[in-house]
Amino acid sequence: MGVEHAEALLRVQQLGLQSVPIHDLLAILLSREESDVESNESAALDLVKRHPGSRILDIGQHELQNKAGLEPFEGLRILAAIELGRRVAANKANLVTKIDGVDDAFELFAWIGYEDQEHFCAAFLNSKGEVLSTQVIHIGTLNMSVVGAREVFREAVRENAASVIVAHNHPSGDPTPSPEDIAITRKLIEVGELLDVKVLDHVIIGRKGNVSLMREGQI
Repeated sequence: MGVEHAEALLRVQQLGLQSVPIHDLLAILLSREESDVESNESAALDLVKRHPGSRILDIGQHELQNKAGLEPFEGLRILAAIELGRRVAANKANLVTKIDGVDDAFELFAWIGYEDQEHFCAAFLNSKGEVLSTQVIHIGTLNMSVVGAREVFREAVRENAASVIVAHNHPSGDPTPSPEDIAITRKLIEVGELLDVKVLDHVIIGRKGNVSLMREGQI
């Protein structure tokens, strides 16, 4: 039987990754190439039977070596993928998908408060305030030569965004806006008006608190 007839691949093609059973996903993970999927289907099914449901997280590296003949690093790579999925799923319940106010923006960008370097980020929203995507625009000390409006609004146009919220962190912990923070904000507002993409806020995240330039009257 050719690789085109591997049942796991056929189900993925017909139903999509979100709708196939776990053993199909595992069979693909276990495979180095498409041609390996069919031969790994039985091993994947056996592993899922031994670790049903969420117990799939208990799969050990030695099982991956013994059941699928994987090299140690290949097994480790698969376990890393499974762990990544677990962490994303655990955090999904707290994922901010819509901005209804400043506190939502603070929560969306809370992660940058723990970074040791300045991160300048943007969230692109549709007309309903729903988050289309977020992007890290720049890492490093902020200045207009490196945090240009072009980078922000290139992504906004690509996402067909109606509005944008920008954010950055102060590694010092003090979220007090600097004159440069205000200057960058005003520049972004000007460009946004030309492109009909509204800058709703610029939030500054710090370990000692957060600041909204909209609340501060700068927007």
